[in-house]
Order: sequence, then structure tokens, then C-alpha cells
Amino acid sequence: METTLKEAKSILTPQRKGFLAGGPYPFTHALSAYVGCGFGRTTCGMYCYAQFLPNWSFGSNGAAWGDAVQVKTNAATLLERELKRMSPEARERLRIFMSSTTDPYQPLERTYEVTRQCLEVFAGFPDLDLLVIQTRSPLAERDLPLLTRIPYAWLSVTIETDDQAYLKQLRGGPALEKRWELVREASQHGVSTQITVSPCLPYSSVEQFGERLLTSEARRVIVDTVVDGDGSGGRRTAHSPFAQAESGWSETSAAHQLYAYLSARAAEREIELGWSNAGFCGIAPWELRSFYLDR
Repeated sequence: METTLKEAKSILTPQRKGFLAGGPYPFTHALSAYVGCGFGRTTCGMYCYAQFLPNWSFGSNGAAWGDAVQVKTNAATLLERELKRMSPEARERLRIFMSSTTDPYQPLERTYEVTRQCLEVFAGFPDLDLLVIQTRSPLAERDLPLLTRIPYAWLSVTIETDDQAYLKQLRGGPALEKRWELVREASQHGVSTQITVSPCLPYSSVEQFGERLLTSEARRVIVDTVVDGDGSGGRRTAHSPFAQAESGWSETSAAHQLYAYLSARAAEREIELGWSNAGFCGIAPWELRSFYLDR
């Protein structure tokens, strides 16, 4: 892994178009504490759309996705500066996704703790509308006590299948059982938690996977596919290692079957269900989220 330490010029990226700017309740900004992702050599790196973005163009020898990461060492300092400059009214409109192009709890976070430093900054600003921390890493459990100090924070955990053998036959990834445990631990800490089945990969059976999602203690579940969720209707994924390895990569029937199974049962379990873009951008603004009043 080629690791570069870099001071960034800014840290909050406005979302004016694209995946995060759509849906019923769009995000206003994205925050990425790293460029590149240490999970890029695992299964998720095979289909990750971020590898096709124009800002992925560094590394001493044109490094492949997953082989090089830039650490934004001053991310927390920039974040605090930007939040302080805003008026209270402006901060109240902030809906931040952390992050859209890298995992905030990739392996390097254990050493550099840039994500943790950013969360410590957020803990000092109680007036934002929403912060979603998107990860597939059990390392996030380290910061659960810190997340309880951020009333608008959601921990969003990717569990794209319940079939560990399937992940292993590709490039592996963080253990699924540890991710299920992360969801339970976060929920028991009082942290608002959602699961993103994104993208939905082959799973054991719709009943088995569906019931596990429904009993996971997550408040929300989002189902997505590489066709719906790669930001280009599947055109990016068509050129990915995942498409080369999986001939049926564009088949979305299993995802729709899972969504239908969950749809029939989610309301009675008091779980909110979302599909792709509308699901990711489906957390209502603060004034509409009445359940926060009970926290």
C-alpha cells in the first residue's frame, strides 16, 4: 500500500448534482478524509464506481485502485474552520455524507484516526441536520461512544450479502458477522443505524437474508444494485473487474425480490425501507424526524 500524507485545501464538497443530490431529501455536502481506499483490493473494489472518477489519478506508478491512499492530515482542522465560518442557520441546513468515494474506516484509519478527529469536531457542533457515516468496517465500533455525542449522526453499514463464501471466492472483505455485530452494538448504544445492501450480491435465500435484515436492530434498510447505484445506469460497472468476473452482474431480479420481501414486512417491524438513490437520500430533515424527540 502506497500511503501519502497530504494537506487538503477544503474538506466539505458541495453536492449539486449526482447520486447524493437526488432523492426526496438530498445531501448538501460530502466529506472524504482519504483519497483512495484500502478496501479497493477486496470484493467491493471490484465494482466501486470511485475508481472511475477523475480525481483518482495519483500514485508513483499510476497505482491501481486499492494500492494507494492519500491521507488528508488536516481534515479535522479544515472541518472545524468551515463550520465555524457558517452562520447557525447555514449549519442547520447541512446534510453531510461521509463519504461517497472512500470508506472512512478503511484500515489506515486505525493508524491516522482522521475520521475520528472529524467526528470529534462534529461533536462540538450540535446544530447540523444530518451526518451519515457510510462504512463496511467493524473498526467503526471504536467510535460508538463518540457517535452518541452527535445527535444527528447515522451509522450506515454495508452488508451486501449474507453469504461469506461468495465474498471469499471473489476478493473477500470485512467479515460479515462482524458487520452484523457492529449494527447491533451501534443500535444498543443508541446510535441511529441503517444497513445498505449496496449493491445486492447473491445471497443465501430471500427468507433467510430478509429475516436477518429485519431482526438486525437497524432502523432503516436500503437495497441497491450496481445498475441503479453506480451513478451511470451501469455503464461504469460494465468496465469494472466485477463485470469481468460475474457474467450476470447486470441481473437485478434478486435485489427486487429482496426488496419486495422486506416491503411486505418492514412496516410491522417499524423499519424504514428504501431503494437505491431514494433510499440513501431518504432520511427526513431534523424537524420531520419525530423519533429524535425520544432520544
